[in-house]
Amino acid sequence: MTDANARIRLTTVRCIDEGDGPGSAEPYLWTVFFKIDGTTASVTSELRLTGRSTVIATVGNQGDLPNHDVDDGEIVLVPLALGQFRTRLRPIPLQAPIGGVSEVGGVLGMVAVLMEEDNTPASAIAAGHRALNRAVRRALDELIPTLGFLRQEPTPDDIEKITQQVGNSVLAAVSNDVSAWEWLTGLGNMDEKIGSMVEQYSQDALLNAGTAGITFAQRFRSEGEWELTGRASARRIP
Repeated sequence: MTDANARIRLTTVRCIDEGDGPGSAEPYLWTVFFKIDGTTASVTSELRLTGRSTVIATVGNQGDLPNHDVDDGEIVLVPLALGQFRTRLRPIPLQAPIGGVSEVGGVLGMVAVLMEEDNTPASAIAAGHRALNRAVRRALDELIPTLGFLRQEPTPDDIEKITQQVGNSVLAAVSNDVSAWEWLTGLGNMDEKIGSMVEQYSQDALLNAGTAGITFAQRFRSEGEWELTGRASARRIP
């Protein structure tokens, strides 16, 4: 297996129903990208994965999307600085090769949280973003020791656990940073989490998908109805 130039890109936020009553919705995004590959991980002689994940956080909080007044039917393009991660994905080496197998493929992924802006102070939102970054790193590093040669990728249950952990950490950080006075002066109309998603793809799956890559989409029915779309791809490096 060779190294690969890999990319995962969150492309659009689609508003199906803005759900904000009178006026328009004001969505914003948090994104965190990650990989588990031979850069920082290996497989032990006991066939267990060891090492750590690579986690790449992005800037962006309230107002980070180009359209701040979104109505039903509108599609918002996600800026590259917020929605794209390019990296060199390296196979994970086996410390003790088995037969002709000396390495296994890495994993590339992304966590995205779509939020609706109301009256939460910017400082609380920044705290939530920091909590997201910590939650992703913690969840992945706890996951790594459970993986091995026969189970190289996270399962759907693993992904669901990460999603719940991320959501709980974000909401707790935001609420802990909002004082009672700020809540009252905001008339209790605090920013809301529309939804969170985790996408992850193996190096083999990305390479087998060819130049077209793998498209993904997830719909949320909270604070109206919304959909995030994107694509992941990779190409071999000779």
